Amino acid sequence: MRLIPVPPPTTPPPPVAAIPTPPQVPGERYIGKYRVKAELGRGGMGAVYLAEQPGLGREVAIKELIQSADPVALKRFLQEAQVMARTSHPNLVQVHDMELMGDINYLVLEFVRGRSLRDWMNHGPISPPQVFAVMHGVLQALDYAHRHAIVHRDMKPENVLISEEGLVKVADFGIARLTDDTAVGGTATKTGTTVGTPQYMSPEQVASSKVDGRSDLYSAGIMLYELVAGEPPFTATEADGPFTLMAKHVQAPPKPPSVFRPGLNPELEHLILKSLSKRPDDRFQTGKAFDEALSRVADQMSPGWQRSLEPGADLSQMVPRAMPGVMPSTPIGMAIAQPGTAATPPHVIYNPAPPVKPAARQAMSCLSVVGLFVVAITSLGLLLIR
Repeated sequence: MRLIPVPPPTTPPPPVAAIPTPPQVPGERYIGKYRVKAELGRGGMGAVYLAEQPGLGREVAIKELIQSADPVALKRFLQEAQVMARTSHPNLVQVHDMELMGDINYLVLEFVRGRSLRDWMNHGPISPPQVFAVMHGVLQALDYAHRHAIVHRDMKPENVLISEEGLVKVADFGIARLTDDTAVGGTATKTGTTVGTPQYMSPEQVASSKVDGRSDLYSAGIMLYELVAGEPPFTATEADGPFTLMAKHVQAPPKPPSVFRPGLNPELEHLILKSLSKRPDDRFQTGKAFDEALSRVADQMSPGWQRSLEPGADLSQMVPRAMPGVMPSTPIGMAIAQPGTAATPPHVIYNPAPPVKPAARQAMSCLSVVGLFVVAITSLGLLLIR
């Protein structure tokens, strides 16, 4: 019998052969080692590309970050991107890599096939079990990010993706601080400024640039309110201007969502209103606490809601349970899928796009809050009291 020598424990393992990178194809465009397949969109920070990683054949989304007017903002964002690249969570769009070509930085991201929550909302009401499942994914992602000292700063339906497999993914952490598309101008890190979308902006974002994870949880509460009630708690017309909407976040109490959806489950309503408290100390303090409270209500109202986003899920088996003294048909106040209907959304491709300045009547983009904002708040005070 021939014995095979075994190396001693101190002997290092043989090196793993690196995956060879195929040579670049003449005429093709490359960003670093990534071969660009198509441009997916263009906005305030640059373009977004669909690309392929040679050797692995993996499709990625590459977000272009044109050199910011404020290098401090860009440096802080890239530092956060490095943290995100070292972490991983199923409900976060994964940061794979960063590339620098000339003076342009590129962020290499997980490519998600599916659609944004905003796209889904634009096609009509979302069933209660799916609302719970979407918010569960969002709150799980936020809790994980906050525990790694990362604040999103611009939570809104446009930044929540639902993949074809039914996975919830939160995208664009920290992107908002890189740009300020208002006519006033300025950068996200300048003293006295704020970043975010006014429709989902927390009171502390309006009043101060210093925010923590509880600001994201407020924005998540606005999203939940909109999903349940069918409209956001605070609105402003085009003539009102953005400062009116921002002032409402600071001063105006939200209407109970049951005003729009009679018969709403009282526990769900209490939870929503708590998430919209003006003072951060009065809200849920962590994404985990918010998620656990919402999951308890979801278990009572829609058994099996955790599976509602899976392709082919039978929503008829997840009918909300009636509460004593509450309308038995739709306690959450939204349409429920008819028996036999499937939960699978149409297959479209969503690609994380750079921030784009939206139309005036839609959720507005990042705004600079300068000294004049104090005057605006004062002048609007009487109107809001009425």
